[in-house]
Amino acid sequence: MKEAICVRPATADDAEQLLEIYTPFVISEDSSLSNVSFELEAPDVEEFRQRIHDISAQFPYLVGEVQGQILGYVYCHPYRERLAYQWAVEVTIYLAPAGQGKGLGRVLYEAMENILRLQGIAMLYSCITVGNDHSIKMHEALGYRLIGTFTNSGYKNGQWLDTVWLEKQLQDCPSEPAPIKGWRELAPQAVDSVLAEASTRLQSLNL
Repeated sequence: MKEAICVRPATADDAEQLLEIYTPFVISEDSSLSNVSFELEAPDVEEFRQRIHDISAQFPYLVGEVQGQILGYVYCHPYRERLAYQWAVEVTIYLAPAGQGKGLGRVLYEAMENILRLQGIAMLYSCITVGNDHSIKMHEALGYRLIGTFTNSGYKNGQWLDTVWLEKQLQDCPSEPAPIKGWRELAPQAVDSVLAEASTRLQSLNL
């Protein structure tokens, strides 16, 4: 039985709720909101289910749920596909309006980071549209540092958009790193412990 307030892995059954959170960041009358994602059309539910399945095969895809309502989610994917990049991932977070500004983002990100440490991930990267100052500040508060601006990265809503990249070193980069592990290969007790701690922290928030 699921806890009423918890951080847990996303499932295919969450696709509709996650898509509801995500869609305004793709399509909105407020371009400052819809410029967050560089997709031009929101995916349908079936495509979103497939995305959850594909990402979850290797990396954590976590949701923050309160009384059956998902208020935010985080996931990551390989920074680049070539094998020498395997110790680096690009992270992503989306929060519903009810989950913003209350500490949910930190709880979700830090839970994901704790699992990524167990997998052997060393470097985290985040790509953010210039103008999304709230997200930039949140990442900086979590230990990310700005490393560069890509000008005219994409064209959306009648304008060219710049993006900034931020990075965070999650743990030491060993001289001879072992191949990373898929998160499903980790000891279940270790993952459960991370999620239980995050759920306890979530329960202390004013959500």
